[in-house]
Amino acid sequence: MLLVMVTWLLSISSSQAPASAAPVDVSTVKVGPPATVTELDLGKLKGELREIGWSPDGAQLYVQTADGDPRSARRRHYLVPTAGGAATAIDTQPEWATAYWEFKSDRTAPGIGSLMIDLRQTLEKVKIGTGSGRPGEMGIPEGISVDKIAEGQHENVARFTLLGETISEFVNEVPIPGLMFSWGPSGSGTIAYTDRETGHLLLLDQHKHKQTVAGIKDALLPAWSIDGTRLAWVQKAGRKKYTLFTAPVFLAR
Repeated sequence: MLLVMVTWLLSISSSQAPASAAPVDVSTVKVGPPATVTELDLGKLKGELREIGWSPDGAQLYVQTADGDPRSARRRHYLVPTAGGAATAIDTQPEWATAYWEFKSDRTAPGIGSLMIDLRQTLEKVKIGTGSGRPGEMGIPEGISVDKIAEGQHENVARFTLLGETISEFVNEVPIPGLMFSWGPSGSGTIAYTDRETGHLLLLDQHKHKQTVAGIKDALLPAWSIDGTRLAWVQKAGRKKYTLFTAPVFLAR
């Protein structure tokens, strides 16, 4: 099996992380109605979505796209006003966006060094396409059972887990920390993440309280504002098209 090394920052400098908040029970958190920020057409922006980040004042969102292998991809940079408006191309990633991504995608919970994400990479047997194909289709010769072919298939699977919950899963892909999760405010012990299969948006805290945010599916790149008052994410809207949303978050401590 091909192992992919993932490097995480294990700490955030005091200039990047705000003062620690009190622990949060996510089962009591209220997420308000989502508001559309803009439509992202990857046919025009080019590449695949890789990053979303909040500006320190919450007035802008940074969006990054990239081509191909994330380890060597060409990256493109955009800014979007959170009040709404089109994505504007910029030359380089702002320093605040770099700092935000380090905070968002760190292996260790901001402000709680003992709360850490695990990564496990395995080679797993996966039955693909069983019962869904017919001989002669998908390059399968006549007389060869799809079931027989599927029995021997193995996949490289990388899973990020936190407190026993899978918060990211990559199958035959380079694992990207932060693509499917975002830490909450420093010291809160919270994380937002999306389910690979359904794209549901979920919240989890250090005491294993969990909440599925209602009405959201096909979501990716959750981004929790550093002050904890808003969530952003993208939602699949069509072929190469995504809608960028934000929603208010009301933390009950």
